[in-house]
Amino acid sequence: MMMKALTERQLTIMRQLISHNSYVSLHAISEKTSITPRTLRRDIADINEKLSDQGINLSGKSGRGITIKFADAQSEIAARRIFSTEVDDFSSNFRMLKIASDLLMLSPKSSSISELADKYFISRASIVNDLKTLEAWLHQFDLTLLKSRVGTSIKGSDHNIRMAMKALVLKSIYNRQDMMESRLDESTLQELSEKFGQQAVHFTLQLINFIEQQLQYTISDPYYINLFTHILVLIHRSHSPMHRTDARAVSMNRVSDHHAWQVSLAVIERIETAYNTVLVAEESHSIYQYLVSSGKAGGESPQHDDSLISERETRFAEALIARVAQRINIEITTDQNLQASLSSHIKPMLNRLRYHIRIKNPLLHDIQTELGTVFAAVKAVISQLTQEYSLDEISDDEVAYLTVHIQAAIENSIKVKRVLLVCSSGLGTSQLLYGRIIRAFPDWKIIDIVPGKNIADSLKRHECDVVISTIRLEPLEKPVVYVSALFSAKDIARVTECLVSNSIN
Repeated sequence: MMMKALTERQLTIMRQLISHNSYVSLHAISEKTSITPRTLRRDIADINEKLSDQGINLSGKSGRGITIKFADAQSEIAARRIFSTEVDDFSSNFRMLKIASDLLMLSPKSSSISELADKYFISRASIVNDLKTLEAWLHQFDLTLLKSRVGTSIKGSDHNIRMAMKALVLKSIYNRQDMMESRLDESTLQELSEKFGQQAVHFTLQLINFIEQQLQYTISDPYYINLFTHILVLIHRSHSPMHRTDARAVSMNRVSDHHAWQVSLAVIERIETAYNTVLVAEESHSIYQYLVSSGKAGGESPQHDDSLISERETRFAEALIARVAQRINIEITTDQNLQASLSSHIKPMLNRLRYHIRIKNPLLHDIQTELGTVFAAVKAVISQLTQEYSLDEISDDEVAYLTVHIQAAIENSIKVKRVLLVCSSGLGTSQLLYGRIIRAFPDWKIIDIVPGKNIADSLKRHECDVVISTIRLEPLEKPVVYVSALFSAKDIARVTECLVSNSIN
């Protein structure tokens, strides 16, 4: 029996309930959705009628509210996929990402509007509106949406279809998992397995493991995720009836790291053997581009390393350090560790620019917020260097990674400071804060620990460079940094940010 579509109001109710793992009161749902309790009861009954065949049921319990119950694990996975409240960058709901993904996976084949409406429990009119938004998003990849009596399909070159698929897979990965983890978590792998097939996902993981063994280092995030996505999409599209017509012959003049090139060839050979297919030589060079554009986890130094830092990368790093140091008025130019780490980072970064490979920095917002002064200085200098070196624009994601390197050097360079600690009360809290500050900045001197009411008296008696406080204070002549008693990594960043800002001003 064909399932009836849910109304937009009913979809709103489902999104509210799917985000909770327990009962939610009708009053709470009503407040969040502006739907009256009476209408809610009527909609819940209607939803149960429409979704009963899918193993999805809204169950009520007196005094507790409403929750969703599932007939089995598959029903739950399907429901969470369809009614997730997550959003992506080019639409107002998560459904758009799924529809785009479905059509790209099918390309050049088509899917009817009725099939899509049934799959996502919505009306044909809603699907038509979604397709209009999707059509606009596809333009950036030079892809078009073809509508015919047979159905709707995406038309364009195989290369452009792959680019769009990779963009969507990356959106899905970054939406689903905690980006403090550098490898794909189980739920993300399960999601990808349902879309691409478990065998393809498992084989892709094996290939990256093979690559790391051959290169003798661990590929760090986000390079790992980019490479994983590229290989997975390559495997899927290798079955496509469309053949690549945009591939170029590979010249060895385009290869500077011969070991990485041999590894790339071996990867393509393994894919060809496993899937009984023949891939063009350009595919090897695509893998090669990702390998020479990737970073190593934890600063590893592989035994086999043809990617020695050239004079160009060294000069770029030196110019970046010198100009940032001048802008923030802090001496970091003699830091050899900074020079080495930045040079090592800049080499693959320049390769990424050359090959138009974009990476995502999951901490970009935090870095812009917590390290704003340093980030702004690095961005300004990078803007100069891109012109001087005739480079493409360097993204904020890349700038944020460079900022972290420089921030670490700043924290190491900050000389002895005389610090006044201000706490609300409690010996335990103040001692905890004292211990953590000294661990972070062992050369610093804590001149006094006082409650807020005694701060003026303490400043009269002691020379002070900075005030660190857990409570709000009246304006002072000395720089003030507000922190938590636990003095977290973010607090350390706030302290250094304050000192950098004051050194500039």
